[in-house]
Parts: sequence; structure tokens; C-alpha cells
Amino acid sequence: MRNDYRSVYVAFDPHPSYKGASTHIHQMCEVLAGAHPPLLVLTLKSNQPPVWTEHIHHYCFESDEENLLKRARAFMHWVKAILDQQYNLVVGHFRDIWGGLAVLEFPHIRPVFEVNGLPSIELPYRYPSIARETLQKILFMEDRCLAKAAAIITPSHTTKAWLRVRGVEEAKITVIPNGAEVPEKTPRPTDLPEKYMVYVGALQPWQGVDVLLRALRYLQDVPVPLVICSSYTEHHAKPYLKFAEKIGVSAMVIWRYQLDKASLNSVLNQALFSVAPLTECSRNLEQGCSPLKILESMACGTPVIASQIPVVEEIIHHDEDGILCRADRPAELARTLRIAIDYPERTRQLGEQARRKIQQQFTWGHAHRTLQQVYDKVLIFSF
Repeated sequence: MRNDYRSVYVAFDPHPSYKGASTHIHQMCEVLAGAHPPLLVLTLKSNQPPVWTEHIHHYCFESDEENLLKRARAFMHWVKAILDQQYNLVVGHFRDIWGGLAVLEFPHIRPVFEVNGLPSIELPYRYPSIARETLQKILFMEDRCLAKAAAIITPSHTTKAWLRVRGVEEAKITVIPNGAEVPEKTPRPTDLPEKYMVYVGALQPWQGVDVLLRALRYLQDVPVPLVICSSYTEHHAKPYLKFAEKIGVSAMVIWRYQLDKASLNSVLNQALFSVAPLTECSRNLEQGCSPLKILESMACGTPVIASQIPVVEEIIHHDEDGILCRADRPAELARTLRIAIDYPERTRQLGEQARRKIQQQFTWGHAHRTLQQVYDKVLIFSF
């Protein structure tokens, strides 16, 4: 490995992948590579080849360790060992505390912390029995990264407010929402019916897929199936497949797994609308997010029906460029879906207004310009 990299981007995430996180990583790396080339990218290994261009060199960490925290610690030591051989780095952009603690070992690197989510909130959803002592150690690690970062970027004002509660100075935080680009219109997928609604994204509990499946029980007289485009494999979807069968809605669901961007846009383009039934939980209400599924649907001109929670209201104005309904209420969601199906012209108009909003406020170009300003400010204050 060469030792003259000027910038590094670190993420304890598989990249490239079909998840929205990977899209975000790609966009951030484009800016960093343009501002301070060459860029060294350090991520987890995925089932796709690493990114390798003239200005971006991507190395992947691979481990058979099943314990997440042990694997994260090994990743941290791997990153530190690589950075120990780099002498020209000026910017270290990290997406998680494991990469962040490695970057902070090197005072000459200006640290930028990209806070999309923190393990102290997300791990209890994945591991409900996680020890309180372990969470306290993780909180301490998070506090160190938040305190030592020269700048913090985050995708929503909800997340910014939560970081302020954690004691982060407001001046350090810059909100950079996720973005989307308006794609070309594509032909209707030949393997899907003429009319359908769509869910796009991952299957974690806070996404509300179970709420959406429950809503289908009230729509069994409506000949409009739900297409679920999962960023996970069929293996990971098995609990939901079984749940749909248990409540009697399996025949109303068409599953698609890990579609590439062109195929996904084709499904989105032709859908009546997409659904983002995010739940009312601390992960969404306190920590916050900026759902790519919503932005990319809007960019396709596909109207979005989503939960009425603050992170969504930062993007969608109800009955202007989308439809909002109360979270975690299957019957109310079903009623909203039925109305959208029964009034297709109004629904279509909302989609057109959504696409215009993306073009005016939420392109990746908007995000790139703001991120470039953060890098400039970080380096100015380093001298």
C-alpha cells in the first residue's frame, strides 16, 4: 500500500452494497476524493468488488468473528495499523466510533465525524439483552469521538437536536440531508402487474415493515399488491415471509431482493406510490435519520406515503408533496393507502410536486457543496 494518501474515509459498513448507507458512502467519498486526493477508503468487505479509481483506493476488512463487538474492535485495530503507515493525511472522515477511535490516535489528522446513528441506541434493538455495563463503555467511546471531532455532520435536524442533548457544541454540527438524483423514465418491469405499491429498503424493526403487512389485512378487496424491494437477502426476510403467511397476506406481497440501482428505479418509476412506515421509537424520534427510500422515491416522481414523525416532516409537507399518517397504526395506514389508490390523479400530482422538490432542495449536488464547506472550515482552523 502506498503511504502518500491525503485523506481517509472509514466506515464499519460493507461497501459497495445494496443498502442506502453504501449510496451515502459513495457520495461522501466523491467529495473527499475531489477535495483532497488521493483518498484511502477503509470499509468492511461486501459481496461486490472494492472501489478503485485514479483518486480513490479502497481496502476492505474481512473477519470470520461472529461477535459484533469483537469484530468492531478488530476493525479498529486494522484501521489504526494502516493509518500508522500514512504520513500525509490531513482529513480523516469516519462514520462510526470504531473507525473514529483509530483516527483520533493521530493528532495530525483533522477528524470529521459523520453521525448517522450511534451504537448506544441501535445495538439494543439488535441485541435486547446487551449488558448495561457494555452500553456504558460504548457511550464513553461515543462521547470521546463527539468531543474530539473537529466537525460533525449529520443528515437531519432531529439528529442535531439529539447531539445537542449529548453536549455537542452547536457550532460543530452541520446538517447535510441525504440526496437523490432524478433518473430517466424507465419501462414498466415485465414481471410486475400494471398497478402496485412499493416498499424499498432494509428490514430492521424500526422500518415498520410489520405495520405495513398488518395494514394489508384491511385491503384484501383491493387488487393492488405490495412489492417489497429488500436491500437484504431472502434469508434475512424469512421472519417477514412467515409473518405475512401467518396473518394471511402472503398472496398480496411480491418480494424482490438486492436490486441494482437501474432495476430499483424501474420498479419505483412505475409504482402508484411508495410506503415508508417508520415506527415511533427512540431510533427514529431521538436519534433521527434522513431516509434515502423517501428521497429516491420522490426523485422518481413516485408519491410517498410515510409516517408523520419529525425526520419525515423535514422532507415531506403533507398533501403538498406527499402524504403523512400517524405511525404504528395499521388500520389508519390502510385507510390512507386506500384513499391514494381511489384518487390516482391527486396521488400522481403529489408525485410530480415531490420530484420538483428534490430538484430544488435535495440533490446530491446540494449535499456536496455543504460538505466541501465543512472540509474547508476544518482545514482553515487547523492552522
